[in-house]
Amino acid sequence: MLTIQKMAKSDVPVLYEIALRAFRPDFEKYGVYPPLLKQKQKTFLPPRIFGKTVWVGDAIVGGAFVLATGKKGEIGAIFIAPEVQNKGYGREAMLAIEQMYPKVEKWKLETPGESYHLHRFYESLGYVKAGEIQDPKSGMTGFVYEKTV
Repeated sequence: MLTIQKMAKSDVPVLYEIALRAFRPDFEKYGVYPPLLKQKQKTFLPPRIFGKTVWVGDAIVGGAFVLATGKKGEIGAIFIAPEVQNKGYGREAMLAIEQMYPKVEKWKLETPGESYHLHRFYESLGYVKAGEIQDPKSGMTGFVYEKTV
């Protein structure tokens, strides 16, 4: 059974390693990891207060950073360990996160422009492409997705 919990300080080392592995394909393609990974410190840029730990049973399988204020919510990042991807945990985690914030009416997230599998994934959850952004460091184009609940 999948559960989402507030990120504990003790979760950070495990989550950091999962995030490195989950985002490695993007690193290999674009030469950068998402800005949330602070590589020198081996931690995350967003404060832990925004962090969620994704558990399946007694194992950590991923994490997310979520900001919800009033009627707006943003999923800053969500990642699932590569060895357990394609088992429905990402979908289940996204839906659980949305349910945790019943007052949010509009969700937003960003994803690499060439990550077509992620586009299909987010679109299957009701997200629609709302715009594009350009990362000045890597030159990567990102897509902005939104979902109105």
